[in-house]
Amino acid sequence: MNPEPTGFIAETAAPAMDLMGILWWFAAAVAAVAALIAIAVTLLVVTGFIVRARAGDRLAWSGAMGAIEALLRPLSRFIHRTKWEGFDRFKVPEGGFVIVANHASGLDPPLMQFAVPRRVRFMMATEQMHPMFSWFWGQLRVLPVSYTAADAVMFREAVRHVKGGGVVGVFPEGEIERPPCVLAPFVEGTGTLVALTKAPVVLLWIHGTPTIGNALLDPLVPRGRARVQYVGTYDFAAEGVRDAKEITARLRAELARVSGWPMREK
Repeated sequence: MNPEPTGFIAETAAPAMDLMGILWWFAAAVAAVAALIAIAVTLLVVTGFIVRARAGDRLAWSGAMGAIEALLRPLSRFIHRTKWEGFDRFKVPEGGFVIVANHASGLDPPLMQFAVPRRVRFMMATEQMHPMFSWFWGQLRVLPVSYTAADAVMFREAVRHVKGGGVVGVFPEGEIERPPCVLAPFVEGTGTLVALTKAPVVLLWIHGTPTIGNALLDPLVPRGRARVQYVGTYDFAAEGVRDAKEITARLRAELARVSGWPMREK
């Protein structure tokens, strides 16, 4: 008998077995990493609930969105070293209100939500609403701004929501500040919303948030020193102020005063 075929089979089978072994170990490593990530996420969610419980308040959301909120809260504290300042003076308005802030980075919307114990519906440019996150936008009930005639329907919904006791979040600059630490012009629609609803305005100053110029990627940039400062609550209706331009100008001037930032006009 000729032993050569048997030797040939053994020689060709050995590399195949080595490859299978490598693939098996690779799959095992991927599974182990996935398990560690799942454990880390679970711990972060639990930590989020504990942080909220120790603070004496509850999550604004429930269900799947509540789990996401519980995950993002500790992440914002530990990754971006976020601090909320001046909120010892903050009293949540009864009924509906409008919450307004400057727009420093893509991290601002979650920070605005974390600042108040009520669910916030955000006005958001449609160009920033990536289709990949359609489920997320739907859960948040985002008010899409397209800068077209269709915005009239959205605006009526925003007014209805606030008058019905809800909260609408607005970044009146309409875009992330460029250059940083310079207040862009405020869109007059902010004052119009406040005037029509006669609702109080909660004003925040957000700064120290990291940005790379991409609203979707900004929250992933580590090692920021984010600060969310409560500026004040303003009841223009109680003051008898009905002019949208005046309301918008006063909010912008107040942010400029507190921040010390210059204002650009274009």
